[in-house]
Amino acid sequence: MLRSVLLAAVVCASGVMFSVGAADAAGAKCVKKAGEGWGITKEIAEFQSYEIIQQVTGNWPFETDKISKPVYKCKGSDGDWTCVARATVCSKA
Repeated sequence: MLRSVLLAAVVCASGVMFSVGAADAAGAKCVKKAGEGWGITKEIAEFQSYEIIQQVTGNWPFETDKISKPVYKCKGSDGDWTCVARATVCSKA
């Protein structure tokens, strides 16, 4: 059941990626990123928004960089949720 719900959410998901920051003058390897996702539950929308961050930074399906615990801002109810995840992505290299 959960697998079919997740599959439906993946098929119906929409995502947007924003770059919130850039490396500082000293050449820091960390950037702040944000991703937006949609789902039929809050949890699926959170998953989708975090997955957008992973995908556009080259960390999906295997996480090669360090990604901080995301902070979510969600709104919606009754099967129509939208969440924005914000996290810091730091290159391990």
